Amino acid sequence: GDDGSFESFGGLTGLKAFRIVRLTRIVKTVRLMRIFRFVLALRTLIHSIIHTLKSLFWALVLLALIVYVFALIFTQAVADHVLDPMTPALPELDQEASRKYFGSLLETMLSLFMTISDGVSWEKIISVLSSISLVWTSFFIFYVAFTYFAVLNVLTGVFCQSAIESAQNDHATAVQSMIANKEAHLTKVRALFNQLGTDEKSVITYRQFEGKINSDEVREYFETLGLDVWDAWSFFKLLDRDGGGSVEIEEFLKGCLRFRGQARAIDIGQLIHDQEWLIRNQGKFQTYMELELGKLKKQLVTLNTMLVG
Repeated sequence: GDDGSFESFGGLTGLKAFRIVRLTRIVKTVRLMRIFRFVLALRTLIHSIIHTLKSLFWALVLLALIVYVFALIFTQAVADHVLDPMTPALPELDQEASRKYFGSLLETMLSLFMTISDGVSWEKIISVLSSISLVWTSFFIFYVAFTYFAVLNVLTGVFCQSAIESAQNDHATAVQSMIANKEAHLTKVRALFNQLGTDEKSVITYRQFEGKINSDEVREYFETLGLDVWDAWSFFKLLDRDGGGSVEIEEFLKGCLRFRGQARAIDIGQLIHDQEWLIRNQGKFQTYMELELGKLKKQLVTLNTMLVG
């Protein structure tokens, strides 16, 4: 009795230990998945694959419909030829192939799918159709060409576009990319400011900027940012937003990153808004000045009349 209790207790302990081991493995897997968040390339791949699952489902549905339609036609054609006593009998090898590849609708669908996925050679399937009629041979070639060059290429494009959009919309990827780019640009800007002769406060004046704007190092850096700086004074005024006459390293970096690349819709919208505000206030100012000048003219006429009289 004691031995049985001991064996039962030992088995229970072993079961608990096994569960603890499984739980430990699960915890390690979860921790590993948390580490994956910081592996940017791996995270991008996993996120893109997950994002394309919806497209994959509908792609498989579309492909299944296409294969189903063509399978109906080929199955009916082969069955009519085999069962019709008025048609010549197929060669022995083709008869065996017809039973294997066109024996039923599902077998035909599988054969057509294997044809476009390198699962079976064309020769084995097209030999049956060529023995029946040249029309079905041409129709089979049309099926393969249509599936390869139209359907599969379109599906590949959809998958690529979906993966690109998911990578661009991935918030964590975007944040890490921005941080990495900012650190890289900060390093380059510090080196650039040292070349421009900045002081310990890391500020640069217009004279220093104008003196070094045509140097190879500065031009090279602006070219990497996609900036074409041909007017030092205009560009410096754009960077010096506070009008202090000098540009700090953070101010310089933000300005360069703000002006790189093409204009965004929000930039165009802000420009249009500022332009409309300027035109509206300019019109009010002109109206005000016309009224004031009219009053001044009347006063001058009145004063002239009094002096003459």
